[in-house]
Amino acid sequence: WGTPWYIGQDLVVAVGAFGHHVGVEFWRGTSLRDPSHLLEGTGKNLRHVKLRTVADATNPEMRALVREAIRLDLVEEKRVR
Repeated sequence: WGTPWYIGQDLVVAVGAFGHHVGVEFWRGTSLRDPSHLLEGTGKNLRHVKLRTVADATNPEMRALVREAIRLDLVEEKRVR
C-alpha cells in the first residue's frame, strides 16, 4: 500500500502522509472503542483518522485509539487476511 505499518501479531496501525493531513489507518478499526468519534471509513474492518495539526496527533483520544489497537492485537489471535 505504500505506507509503513506497525505489525504485532497482525497489521495494527499505518501512517501515511497526504497533501493536507496525515492519515492513521487502524487495521481492525471497527473493533475499536471510539467514544470521541474520531474514526472515519466504511470498510469491513479498516478505519482511519485524519490528523491535520500537531494537536490532533497528541490529543488523549488519539493516543487512546493507538493503545486500544495495540491491546486488541495482543489479546486476539492472528486473523487470516
